[in-house]
Amino acid sequence: MSTLRIGLVSLLFVTACSSPAPAPAQQAPGQEPPATEEPPAEEPAEPYELFGDPLDTTLPKAGFAEIVADPAKFNRKEVLTSGTVRANCTKRGCWMEVRPDAERDGAGLTIRFKDYGFFVPLDSRGARVTMQAKVAVTVLTKGQVLELEAEGGTVTNKRPDGSAEVTELTAAGVEMRGRKKSK
Repeated sequence: MSTLRIGLVSLLFVTACSSPAPAPAQQAPGQEPPATEEPPAEEPAEPYELFGDPLDTTLPKAGFAEIVADPAKFNRKEVLTSGTVRANCTKRGCWMEVRPDAERDGAGLTIRFKDYGFFVPLDSRGARVTMQAKVAVTVLTKGQVLELEAEGGTVTNKRPDGSAEVTELTAAGVEMRGRKKSK
């Protein structure tokens, strides 16, 4: 009995595989051929370098330009955001200034790293970053302002005593793409 089943299954398989393909549908002259539906090809994810912790993708996303425009709305909140590195600490990589991607000359914000647990490469300028960060409106001392400016950072809202009220982000993790590595 089982030999008969195997024989029938084999016969069905051979018959199915050897049957001719269906003839292509005839189309009238001047008609477009029917579109074939293929699933869209997924583009491979752009490689990135991870600094700090992996990003928590369940956090709310905030446009970087939105944070720059209305920092009080995001004060003390942890968000995912993206931008382009305008400048960074050239001594240790302990901070970076990031601007919105679409605004080459737009206002930027200083990003520091949680508990100084990691740093970014000294050649990070121009790289695109996605980060998990906590937003804070704080006051920098005159010494902190001078350090940022000496390293190429931009500080606005300076007070007469040299301190400044700034919006800073403290990143727990940073994904960096497109960094032009120095030799």
